[in-house]
Amino acid sequence: MEKNKEFVSGLYINAPNVEFIVCKIGIVVPQLLEYLQNSNEEKINLDVKQNRDGKYYAEINTWKADQDNNQNTNQNNNQGYQNNNQGNNQGYQNNRNWNNR
Repeated sequence: MEKNKEFVSGLYINAPNVEFIVCKIGIVVPQLLEYLQNSNEEKINLDVKQNRDGKYYAEINTWKADQDNNQNTNQNNNQGYQNNNQGNNQGYQNNRNWNNR
């Protein structure tokens, strides 16, 4: 499923001209202000990317965590941590028993 790419008006990413600069960002203040004033978002995440021609650009990252999936992931991670800890503790107990012979 192809989604439409969204870009910020008034924000331009350029290649660096020296090795210690990661990228150069240009802002056209009136364009950027207009874009931000028309946005309904409180926070905008940008991904700086490089096209096939080597040119840099910034794309809006529209990914949002699904609340239900996020909660399930956290529960699964916690369960895995608990299981791993129990396994580690069992191995520790076995080692202590072996050393006490």
